[in-house]
Amino acid sequence: MIRLRLAAVVAVTASLALGVTACGGDDTAAGDGGDGATITYGIYEPGADSGYLLMGQEKDFFAKHGVKVEVVQLKSAAQAFPALLAKQVDVIQGNPSEALLAAQKGAKLKFVGSTMPGQNYAIYGKSDLASMSALSGATLAISTPTGLPAVVAKAMMLQSSVDPSSVKLVNSGGSSDRYKAVVSGQVQAASAPLDYTAQAAKDGVKVLARAKDVVPDFPRYALITRDDVLQSKGDAVTGLIAGLVEGIRYADGHPDEAQALAAKTLKVAADDPMISDTYKEFHDGGYLAMNGEIPVKQINYLADLQVKLGITKTAIPVDPLVDDSYRQKAVGELGQVPSNYYGDSQ
Repeated sequence: MIRLRLAAVVAVTASLALGVTACGGDDTAAGDGGDGATITYGIYEPGADSGYLLMGQEKDFFAKHGVKVEVVQLKSAAQAFPALLAKQVDVIQGNPSEALLAAQKGAKLKFVGSTMPGQNYAIYGKSDLASMSALSGATLAISTPTGLPAVVAKAMMLQSSVDPSSVKLVNSGGSSDRYKAVVSGQVQAASAPLDYTAQAAKDGVKVLARAKDVVPDFPRYALITRDDVLQSKGDAVTGLIAGLVEGIRYADGHPDEAQALAAKTLKVAADDPMISDTYKEFHDGGYLAMNGEIPVKQINYLADLQVKLGITKTAIPVDPLVDDSYRQKAVGELGQVPSNYYGDSQ
C-alpha cells in the first residue's frame, strides 16, 4: 500500500504537491502513459470494515484480472477529491455527495461501481443525551462541512425533526478522533462509523441512531473516477472493479480470514468485539455491493438532499455521471450473484 501524507490540501490545481511514500512496488504515477495496466486507487483510512474492503488487495485478485493496483490511503474527502481532480489518483472509493459537488463545478467524473453502498454511520452521544431529539443545542463532531459525516448527520437530524442549524458542528478529525472527542467530553455527540458500537457501552457513550434505520436511502461508497481515466485506462478500471468485487465476495464467504485481516490492519486482537461485531453487521445487514452495483437511486436522493440542506440551489443531474459499462464487464467475468444490498428493497 502507498500512503499520501498531506499536511493540508488547500486548492485543486494540476500542480498540487502530494508526498507519496511507496511500500513496495514501483513509483508509477497516476498520470503516466504506458499500457494503462497500472491504476492508483484511493481509499479512506481502513476501519473495522477493512476485512471486506482490503481483501482484493490482500489476495491480489487484481493481478488475476490483469491490472496492477497501487492503493493510496487518504485521510478523508478533504484529501481524496483534490487528489482525484489533480490526477494524483485514478479512482477513489468515496461518498457520492462530494462527487456531485465537484461535477457541478465542472469536474468530468463518473460513478463506475461500488463496494459498500450501505451506510454504516451512526450518531454517538454522551450518556445524558436521551435521543436524537436531544441534539438541539449540542456540539457534534464532523470532518469537513460538506463531507459524509456532516451531511449524513444533517440528514438524520432532519428525519428526526431536529433543525440542523440548532446543532454546532465542529471539525474533529478522522473517525476515531471524532468518537474519542465524545468519550473525552470535548463534544457532546459525533458522526462516525459503527466500528465503535461495541466499545461505546464501556465508554458510557450511547448510539443515538444508525443511519441505516433513519435514512436508509443515504448511500455510503461509490467508485468514482475521471473521464480521462476511462479513456486511457478503461481495461484497468474493469480489472479494479472485478478484483474489488471478488474481494468482497471472498470476505463475505470467509469470515475468519476477513476478521483476521481487519484485526491485522487495525493492530488489534482478532477476537476484539469491534472486529466481530462490525463483520456481523455488514454480513447480516445488507451493506455490500456483491455485484459492484452503483447505487443510482440513492445518489439521486443525495442530490435532492443537498438542495434541502442549502448546499446546492438545484439538484445535480445524476444520470450523466453514471457509466455502468465497466462494472457490467467486470461482473460478466465473475458471474452475477444475488444482491443483498438493503437499498435495493427500499
